[in-house]
Amino acid sequence: MPHEKRIEIRWSDLDAYGHVNQAVYLTYAEEVLDDWFRTRLGRAPGSVWDYVARRTTIDYRGELRLEDRLAVGSAELAALGTTSVTARVTLSAPDGRVASELELVVVVIDGKGGAPRPLSEEERGALAG
Repeated sequence: MPHEKRIEIRWSDLDAYGHVNQAVYLTYAEEVLDDWFRTRLGRAPGSVWDYVARRTTIDYRGELRLEDRLAVGSAELAALGTTSVTARVTLSAPDGRVASELELVVVVIDGKGGAPRPLSEEERGALAG
C-alpha cells in the first residue's frame, strides 16, 4: 500500500496563472519521499536519511490550484539497487485528480563526504516492507 502525505498548497506555490508552479511539484514530491523514508526506516520527525538525487522524471497530468487546498502525495517503492532507491510518487488533488507522476532515483550516501554506500539489509527490508 502506498504511503500518503498531505501538503498544504500555499499562495507562494502558485504561478501567474494561479496554478501550482511546475517546479513546486518536485518540492512536494521530495516532502512525500522524505516522509516515506522516515516512516519506513523508523526515524523521528525532523531526522534526515542521507541521500542525494540521481534522476527525477516528472509527467504532468493536470493542475493543482489554491482552491484544492492540499496536494495529496503517495509514494511507493519501484526498485532497490546496491546504493540506490527508485520510488514512484503521485501527486493528486483531494478529489483524486492526478496532477503528476514522478519517478525519483536517489543514492544513499555516508553522510561524511557524500560517498555512495550500500543499503543495509535492515534498510532494504524496511523499504521493501
